[in-house]
Amino acid sequence: MKKTIILLILFAGLIFMACKKDRKCTCTITPVSQTANGVTQPVSGSSTTVLEMTKVTKKGAACNSGERTTTTTQTDSTMLVTVITVSKADCKLE
Repeated sequence: MKKTIILLILFAGLIFMACKKDRKCTCTITPVSQTANGVTQPVSGSSTTVLEMTKVTKKGAACNSGERTTTTTQTDSTMLVTVITVSKADCKLE
């Protein structure tokens, strides 16, 4: 009886492992606004970046759409320029 129960548990475990999927999260990121030292800069709407993430959980914790803000610092010939870019991310779990 114990052997039968153990075999059933092992068989059930194999079935669950076989059903596990690798999911892919694809994000399209489009810049919305850009500011350099407090001055608004023009943003090209056609510039998009596609990110692909693999092994994403079913809940998609790493696959979130929304706004993202990035801050970069650049050195011009005589001054330091801080550029803040706000982007919109549209993500889909495949």
